[in-house]
Amino acid sequence: MKLIEVIEVDAGDRLLGASCTLDASEMPARLREWADLRDRSTSIRPITGGVALSLNPSEPIDRVADLAARESECCAFYSFQLRIDGPVRELEITAGAGREIAVRVLLGLT
Repeated sequence: MKLIEVIEVDAGDRLLGASCTLDASEMPARLREWADLRDRSTSIRPITGGVALSLNPSEPIDRVADLAARESECCAFYSFQLRIDGPVRELEITAGAGREIAVRVLLGLT
């Protein structure tokens, strides 16, 4: 009888053994910050590994960058890319191909 089957594991998988290092008491406030940004977004579209948030041209970019920087400190498996092209502002949040659920949880989309 075979109880466990070992399959090939990608040693470069950033989510393998990864977890959030943010203190549990700080999580509700951080998730609220992400939900607030989500709610202020003009659109949300799925991308490979996550989502892209379209931001209002009046969205304070320094606050978006600060939130992304703080999140990357405690959850190294997320990647953030902020694009600014004139009035068009977009924040891409990914956790790797097939890991879209991690981003959806961060933004409260599940």
